[in-house]
Amino acid sequence: MLKEERDEARAKLESSTHITNELREEVQQLRSQLATERASREELQKEFDNLNKQYLDKVFVAEALPDKKSATASELPEAADLLNQLKAKRKKSSVSLADVEAILEMIEES
Repeated sequence: MLKEERDEARAKLESSTHITNELREEVQQLRSQLATERASREELQKEFDNLNKQYLDKVFVAEALPDKKSATASELPEAADLLNQLKAKRKKSSVSLADVEAILEMIEES
């Protein structure tokens, strides 16, 4: 009877040792996986920080620049006035009033 109890206790101990070793291996694998995930997260964080900095730099530059908007018809001088100014500066210019009007329309559309 004592021998049977001893054998039974030994079997339980071996089983417990086996389970403990398996759990240790699993913990080691999980620690390794955690280290990999942390490294990946740190790399992603650095990339995010870099992209965020680039974005903020562009926003800062965009805010510092004046707005570039298309000229509206009310902001542009009259075609006849522009033609007269051109003729005053370049007496032999062959530009017509229709040419100046076309140029002003292109400016308004851009």
